[in-house]
This record gives sequence, C-alpha cells and structure tokens, in this order.
Amino acid sequence: MKKYVGIVVVKGDSERVYKKNSRPFVNTTLLDLKLQQLTGVTALDEIVVSSEDRNLLDIASKYKVTLHHRDPLYSQSTTPMNKVFNYMAREVTGTEIVWIPVTVPLAGTEFYQKIIEFYDQKKPPSYDCLLGVNRVNKYIIYDNKPLNFQLNSWPRSQDIVGTYELNFAIRIAPRKKIIEWNTLFGTNPFYYEIDNPLIIDIDYPIDFEICEYLYKKTLQE
Repeated sequence: MKKYVGIVVVKGDSERVYKKNSRPFVNTTLLDLKLQQLTGVTALDEIVVSSEDRNLLDIASKYKVTLHHRDPLYSQSTTPMNKVFNYMAREVTGTEIVWIPVTVPLAGTEFYQKIIEFYDQKKPPSYDCLLGVNRVNKYIIYDNKPLNFQLNSWPRSQDIVGTYELNFAIRIAPRKKIIEWNTLFGTNPFYYEIDNPLIIDIDYPIDFEICEYLYKKTLQE
C-alpha cells in the first residue's frame, strides 16, 4: 500500500529574498501558510518539515507534522540539489514523496489534493513520476534556431504547443526511485499542466510582493 509523504524543505535564509520563509507575508508567513494548506490534504499520510534553522522548526512545531533537523550541509547553496533529494529520500519513510515548496503560496489544499489523487488513481503506470509544469506560449530560440515554431509558418502565441517549464509547485516520485535517480526527474515523467496564473514561485523580491498582493485579494473575496 502506498504511503504519501509530503516533504517541505526550508532554509533559514535565502540569497535573493531575505528570510523569505519566515518573514511576514500579509498576516502570516510562507511556512505557516503552506502548513495550514497541507494539513488539510487528506491524501498525505505524513508531512515532514526539514530545516537546519531552529526558528523554522519552532514555527512548524505548531502543526501536525514531523520535524526533521537537517544537516546544515544540505542547506548550503553550494550543495547540488541532487544530493539534497537523495539525502531527504533516505531520511524519511513511505513509498511516495511529494516535494512541496513553501514558495508557491497560492497553491492551496484543493490543489494538492487533486494532483496527489490523480497520481494515485489516474496516472498511467508507464509514467514513473509527476512534475508540475506551465505551458510556455512564447517564441523560444535555442542554439540560434527556433525551438517551438517555424519561421515559414508563424503561429499565434496561443497556438504554440509542446513547450513547458517546470513550475516547482509540486513534484511526486517513488522514494526508492529518487535514491536511485538522485533526482525527482524520472526517465518517463508525466508532465501535469497547471493552467493557473496564480501558481507563482517566489524567486525574487518582486515575486514576493506580487504574491502578497494576490493573496490579499483572495482574503478579500
């Protein structure tokens, strides 16, 4: 029987957005908000919050989650993410890992519930993992050549197909396979298209401000 473990990995500091995981975000913090959302996801059997930072673990202790004190080595920006994925997969139990960042604040309870249920019940078995993606309706040049359009048959941007970007809102893969692959990216991923402009990953200060504005709007509705 499958056991779904949601992993929330947070660092005490951030290079581009100062203390983004614990600084005030409207009336909460990004970590508080994400854990409020995740504790309502019945498809998750366990939620593990991993951090090297005591303050973040203290915040997480208010919720029904498992606390994991991460080796500081795996919080350093110089440590490759493939080592972080492998380390965390070895540190938890369960069969399936759901990797969930706190930096996508407008992905809520229903969002995660729906995607985990799809992975569990509807994903064709030939796919070995699930990656959340956004369709990219832009003209992309790669190696000095058009990647997703033809110069002699110029499409409308809304008609461009086949080009996606990882949005990092959610990734799901078998725990043992993550250890084998050293990544969450399998050999035959299912790209789960997320058609929602509110699913924004906070990477820069302007992203933080935009998400704050959008979150305030949701509170007013």
